[in-house]
Amino acid sequence: MKVNAIQIEQLFQFTRKHYVEWYDLQSELVDHLANGIERQWLVDPELSFDDALQKEFKKFGVFGFMEVVEERQKSLGKKYSKLILKHVLEFFKLPKILMLVLLSVTVFYVLRLVDGSSDIFYGVLIAIFAAYFVLLVISSYRKKKKALLSNEKSWLFKEIILNYGAGLGIGLLPLYLFNILIPKSLNFQTMNIWVLGSFSFILVLMFIMIYIMHVEIPQKAEEYLEETYPEYKLVD
Repeated sequence: MKVNAIQIEQLFQFTRKHYVEWYDLQSELVDHLANGIERQWLVDPELSFDDALQKEFKKFGVFGFMEVVEERQKSLGKKYSKLILKHVLEFFKLPKILMLVLLSVTVFYVLRLVDGSSDIFYGVLIAIFAAYFVLLVISSYRKKKKALLSNEKSWLFKEIILNYGAGLGIGLLPLYLFNILIPKSLNFQTMNIWVLGSFSFILVLMFIMIYIMHVEIPQKAEEYLEETYPEYKLVD
């Protein structure tokens, strides 16, 4: 006995009912469940489809599909981080490295001209990244709402790319480094040039990473999705 088309659709509904919202993961789980059910029918042809499905589902344990989802999120999260690193490394090659150096030097001298303690700059930096986080949340909400209204199939890696994956953590990094490297009471004009130079470079690099997440990678999203899911174009 083979699982028929109607039963396949029931399996898709079953995965959605158990909080698997991404088509790529649904497809894998449906294939796994269908194969498991067919193996059970080889042993017991009289077993009903629903009973066979419940037996197969119990093999996933008390948390159901949750562990499978978490593992895939980790795997694709690592893939996304490698994509960011790949794009960042391009800024250490000609001609982009010239822009990286020029921006770092510009930030260095701008900070040197700041008349006031690093406390002021720290407050400005917090305000900038607070605004960034608010815009990030609004943007993610709008994209998710648009996807729901358009009735497009949801793909986990696409969601990671369009919602900027680790964007919040990367956005906070300059604040952590600033807090560690630069005493708040120190004046930029009297600060050690190596400390200020290092921070200027890191700050520019973090903004480049944000640019990569918001512009470069989303622009190539279709290419990366087709690499990850050979069936992506056929389905969507």
